[in-house]
Amino acid sequence: MNKYINESSKAKQAFASQQTHKGSQTTPAAVTPTHKEIARRAYEIYIENGRRQGQSEQYWLQAEQELKNRKHWRQAEEQ
Repeated sequence: MNKYINESSKAKQAFASQQTHKGSQTTPAAVTPTHKEIARRAYEIYIENGRRQGQSEQYWLQAEQELKNRKHWRQAEEQ
């Protein structure tokens, strides 16, 4: 799981650098899902895909992207 933590951190840093546009009120912390949220969703994806082994990294990245998109859209609706 350590490689997932490192990848998640890299993704957070990349996202933070993208959010430096003028007038952007979105903060990385508001859009970035927590480790626990990603882990929970990655496990759900694993179950949905018939518990196939060897794809944990793919499940993790998919979960992280889904959650970021969800949070981003929710935040946009609130503004």
